[in-house]
Amino acid sequence: MQRDIVITGFGCLTASGADAAKTWEAVVTGESGIREGATWDNADWPYRLAAEIKDYQPRRLVADRKLLKFITRQDVIGLNAAGQAVEHSGILEYRDGLSDPTSFNDRTGVFVGSPATKYRYQHDYLGPLADAAGDSHEFGVRAMEDVHPMWLLRTLPNNVLAYVGIQYGFKGANANVTAHGISASQAIAEACRYLRDGAIDQAIVVGYDSASEFEALPFYASMGLLSSSGLRSFDRSRDGTVLGEGAGALVLETRDAAERRGARVHGSILGSSVVAEGEGVLSVRDDGDGVSRAIRLALLDSGASADEIGMISAHGNGGRISDAGEARAFADVFGDSAIPVTGFKWSLGHTIAASGAIESILTLLCLRDGRVPGIPTLEELSPDCADARVSDLEQEPRSGVGIVVSRAFAGLNSCIVLSSNV
Repeated sequence: MQRDIVITGFGCLTASGADAAKTWEAVVTGESGIREGATWDNADWPYRLAAEIKDYQPRRLVADRKLLKFITRQDVIGLNAAGQAVEHSGILEYRDGLSDPTSFNDRTGVFVGSPATKYRYQHDYLGPLADAAGDSHEFGVRAMEDVHPMWLLRTLPNNVLAYVGIQYGFKGANANVTAHGISASQAIAEACRYLRDGAIDQAIVVGYDSASEFEALPFYASMGLLSSSGLRSFDRSRDGTVLGEGAGALVLETRDAAERRGARVHGSILGSSVVAEGEGVLSVRDDGDGVSRAIRLALLDSGASADEIGMISAHGNGGRISDAGEARAFADVFGDSAIPVTGFKWSLGHTIAASGAIESILTLLCLRDGRVPGIPTLEELSPDCADARVSDLEQEPRSGVGIVVSRAFAGLNSCIVLSSNV
């Protein structure tokens, strides 16, 4: 028997808000966290926009001061979101009330979608390398002197996964996914697989990234992916994306486990998918084939029909080909059905590895409140996106079931089907 997967807690930290409620309030009121980057000198840089966490204070976000010596800004953001979700779920109160929590800890997993690299710290060796002028011995001496002794620990992509397990004592199945823009969505899919297979009873899923760090920008700029004027999903004048930072986390449980502890259920994950286009590292199909297949497979996994979908949370990164391909995919799967389409990157920036988790939380809140926020930066719907029912005005979901689409480099696509029905 397939086990139902329910959502019993969530939390997030974004440029638009310090938690899920504040981020949601910003989205529904049309407030954007995108502005000129403040963490680096951008005076001579054409792409000055970024969606950065405001009032970043690591000691406020992570209480363990000793831990802060070993982790990066990215990790801090991820751990904060995880802590919010765990607290929201009430899972620790239940665990700590057990006479023997061993089994509970062993059957609680941690699944994380993380950036593949720590942009800021991957350059720490460049100075010593340049100064050594090809002398390997001199490089070794200079690196030992100049590079932080905790460099390796700081740069590990699985820090958040490890520290969530350590902090809370969760020892069940785990996985760390580094798959660019679908990292968090794939982490959700992995967690659901383990939950349905009966390997675990509950899972903490986290997605986090700080894609707006200056060290990441030249790479994206060199490929023509960044906008200097703003992120305008599906708009005629769209010219690229704006990078952001943030994290989202969900507590997932089997319905039986949630009922056993009397947990409040906020919604459920009905199905998921991950597919590849298999055509190139930077390829993006303009016909939306990968998105179409991802949606169809997720619907198949969920047991829901296309007619049951009430809203679509689009990837909507502002790329000309990507947005157009998505719109064509929606038409391919749903025909001329008037399913409201929205996106959140106009407010949050493109948070890359974190986007699937953050946008799943916001989609759940859309369904809960019966509101599909408009996209304020949409001034004129592009003709090549006309197949998507996207608007600058708020719409109403057709049902309590929605899908979340995420895309990534290497032609990767994912889809999460979730419901607010409890």
